[in-house]
Amino acid sequence: MKLSKSRISQYRILNSDDSFSKYLLETARFTEASLFTFLEKYKKIVIKPAFGMGEIFVSTENNKFKVLSEMNRAILMDKEELYEYISMNELKHKHHIIQPSRQNSGFFQSPFHYYITVHRKSPTAEWLYISSTEKYSTLSDKYFYMFFIKKMKKISILAAKKLGESFPDCHTVVIDITYDLKGRIWIQDTMLHFQKSKWSQFQILSSNYSISPFVPQTNLLTKATFNEYLNNYNNIVIKPCVGKHGSGIIKITKTDPITYEIHTVRTKQTKPSIDETFDFIHTIYFSKPHLVQEGLPLLEINGCPLDVRVITQKVDSSWKVTGKIVKVAGNGFFITNASQKLLNLNQALQSSNLSMTNSEQLEYEIDSICISASKLFEENHPDIHIIGFDIGISPQGDIWIIEGNYRPDLAMFLDLEDKDTYMYIRKIIKSRTKPTD
Repeated sequence: MKLSKSRISQYRILNSDDSFSKYLLETARFTEASLFTFLEKYKKIVIKPAFGMGEIFVSTENNKFKVLSEMNRAILMDKEELYEYISMNELKHKHHIIQPSRQNSGFFQSPFHYYITVHRKSPTAEWLYISSTEKYSTLSDKYFYMFFIKKMKKISILAAKKLGESFPDCHTVVIDITYDLKGRIWIQDTMLHFQKSKWSQFQILSSNYSISPFVPQTNLLTKATFNEYLNNYNNIVIKPCVGKHGSGIIKITKTDPITYEIHTVRTKQTKPSIDETFDFIHTIYFSKPHLVQEGLPLLEINGCPLDVRVITQKVDSSWKVTGKIVKVAGNGFFITNASQKLLNLNQALQSSNLSMTNSEQLEYEIDSICISASKLFEENHPDIHIIGFDIGISPQGDIWIIEGNYRPDLAMFLDLEDKDTYMYIRKIIKSRTKPTD
């Protein structure tokens, strides 16, 4: 039977190891009975969906119950009324869990909050600590972080190892972990990043010294990283860890010291502060984990940005580039998923604002980068045989790997006047599925 990837399932896997019990928050399925039980034991609780994002905080104060979520605030007089309100107004998913909340409980008890990313290069490789992402930036945390990071790393690696035994096709795990100044550490959540996750792809590519220069700076989206990236780059892109067809991608631009432009698909609006900008996009768009990435200066044709879709395929025992097509974004769009035209690479480079003249060398570098990246992806996922890379090019000829897709859409190649590329890609696919004697 396929093992569930839900929060309650992951909690049970970790809780089965006695050495983890002291680091785990008590967790149960949300029911009327579990709500009443937790309210007897804890002054503050949090309710989360079994899958995905979204938190509902409940606290007890003066024999009343205060409910706080992204969209609502309410005060209820008794437990029965509280349960009815939550069930009718707050629950957006089929299944939920309930936990004690460790938020806002005084300076020495209030936890400092991090996402710890742990990754393994292949199904049989050792788990390694990759990075820590601060959720909320606090000046005091800078002084205590060094005393806790070693222990947080150790706990996170052990948690990933335990989860990896049950989910062998997962090679990136994010541990939501907190600590307080009394030395207590809790695992608040664990997030599995599988093959389709852009965060998992980033770990694969950025860990290789020859490919990492072609990978945009990227991190998990938190309030701290949002502020950091906007201050460093002025122009950033927010994208879901798992998504397709450009859905949910947002561009944020710092237009002056106090004004921020939010560009979603074709619409634009401005906010007067960085806090209001983050609160707006967090409330409206984030029902699942997102990444923050530096904005890339892409080649343009008549003011419209473009990128290159590069298809690589495993032919016999070698990776080869079997097709390239350029997608030009429509007027008013900043992503090429809504493309106004499709061109071959030579046509696009000649019509663009590219400043370099050696287009043959540029194409050779693109092919070389994509083949090297394909080999890295194969190490992590040995079953893949076709990848569709989205490659960005700057006006100066810099090359960026925007992302890779293990099930690329090939229909766009049919829109080219010359159908030979499409037929060649399909021929290789058919040769792999042809039955052998």
